[in-house]
Amino acid sequence: MEKEKFIEDILSKMSIEQKVGQCLVIGYCGNVITPEILNRIKRYSPAGIRVGYYWRVRTAWHDPGCTPPEFAHRMLRTPEGTMKDYIPGIPVPYCTNEEYTQFLNKLKQTSLDNVGVPLHITFDFEGDQSADYYYGGAHQFPNNLGLTTKNEPQMAYDVPWAIGTQLIPLGFSWSHSLVLDVNTNPYNPEIGVRSFGSDADTVIKYATKMLNGWRDSGMIATGKHFPGRGESASDAHSGLPIIDLSLSEMEEHIKPYKALIKEGLPAIMTAHTAYPNLDPADVPATLSKTILTDLLKGDLGFKGAITTDAMAMGGIISRFEFKDALINALNAGADLLLIRDEGPIIHEVFPQLVNAVKNGIIKESRLDDAITRTLSVKYDYGFFDENSKLGIKDVSKASEGIKNEKVERICINSANEAIQILRDEQNLLPLKPDTKVLLIEQINPMHLNTNSSHCHPSIFWEKMMEQSENVGSIETNQVFTDNDKQRIKLRYNQADVIVITNYYGRRILDGNSFVKEIVSWGKPTIVVTNSPFPFTVTDEYKTVVCTYGCSTESLDAAAKIIYKKV
Repeated sequence: MEKEKFIEDILSKMSIEQKVGQCLVIGYCGNVITPEILNRIKRYSPAGIRVGYYWRVRTAWHDPGCTPPEFAHRMLRTPEGTMKDYIPGIPVPYCTNEEYTQFLNKLKQTSLDNVGVPLHITFDFEGDQSADYYYGGAHQFPNNLGLTTKNEPQMAYDVPWAIGTQLIPLGFSWSHSLVLDVNTNPYNPEIGVRSFGSDADTVIKYATKMLNGWRDSGMIATGKHFPGRGESASDAHSGLPIIDLSLSEMEEHIKPYKALIKEGLPAIMTAHTAYPNLDPADVPATLSKTILTDLLKGDLGFKGAITTDAMAMGGIISRFEFKDALINALNAGADLLLIRDEGPIIHEVFPQLVNAVKNGIIKESRLDDAITRTLSVKYDYGFFDENSKLGIKDVSKASEGIKNEKVERICINSANEAIQILRDEQNLLPLKPDTKVLLIEQINPMHLNTNSSHCHPSIFWEKMMEQSENVGSIETNQVFTDNDKQRIKLRYNQADVIVITNYYGRRILDGNSFVKEIVSWGKPTIVVTNSPFPFTVTDEYKTVVCTYGCSTESLDAAAKIIYKKV
């Protein structure tokens, strides 16, 4: 009752504009405070900010990381006001953990001064290349599938506990990470190693541990992507996937949500995917009242907050105008709309959302319900406590979690536990230190974005050289080129064995044709990959080492297993 009255009191003081804003999570990349981000917090009163390390801003026009080029016209608007028209692709300035915490504190204080509700800072940190913070020695971890290699769920608890422990002192508070997808399709281009496995019971076993790890660290976890994207054969970033499974078949994908809801899952993210046998209206689950309100909130009894995936993704804007999609998602039962796009379109759609409420297209009671659910989660996790550890942070303690010895130990242990020799039909392993090796190492996004002495684009070579002095190296592009091939040919005969990376990533899907050609040249070849699925592993590869991660610790484990079986 105390919580209900507390939330009712907050709601009673909000204007319609503020209520609309409290249903939004807006995006911001980089680490430099601009007038524009402060202006958006003041004008729109968002519930949260989805942050990202990568570039200063994805672009001043729209979000190409989410929006397919053929549908970009639905997002493109001329920059205006205090927006800066950045050149895309330029990395963010380096900053310390303390400086980044100051940055987040400024955003939070601006929100408190404006609407009086604590702003939550959300992010992805699923493991492997899915990590939205690379600064200041932050530890990286294997992907979810890698946490299952030893059939010991404890690591699925330890890793989120470590992530939360290292990021909460910086100011992060809400993770968009707890993948509940059951990966029943090995050719799924978007889920794959992000899933704990191909059957619901395995996913439930590990996900339950992971939920407890997030919760014990103090971090809010978000289960995704409801009602399940594991059977998909396409990427929701590019267009609308359709999963035409029967109701009984979909039950396997919904089971993890049933189990985790009973365990107190605080938040769930929707799937930009259509499920004709769940809702014959042929709309994404994100826009389906049948799926979000009737099934998730009704039949499954979910009381937490429902957030959408990024609303500028192809799964939405390939079929809907942005304004219509936002309105439909709220009316379907979504409580938080994720608008990662940093272009000017928010200035256009925000007043349209406000007018939709004033004109009765969106009921104010729907806003009240949505905000109540979000505030309830924040209340339960202590956002409103006088000494909340999810509020304004002590800058002097920003690095405490990253320097925590237990966090560092979990990072190393998880990498060592995940490493696997998938096959060695050539009996190459372990290599002898005097074997002449040519390492062909792709530039990896994690290494490029971090680019510190601990983690950089040639880190695998550095770790291989710790095992043997007879390792030459050729650095290649993320997506292999003909020039890369010519450079390899020039040095090919210098080696007895080739070691080549074949990293998996949503934007790095065509490495096999290149690697197959290198293998066909005939020299004994070891393929090192972060995924066991067909996108990076084929029958032609006779020796394959799977790291399930691209961190320095994962590649150190790979180098050690190549030279000495462990």
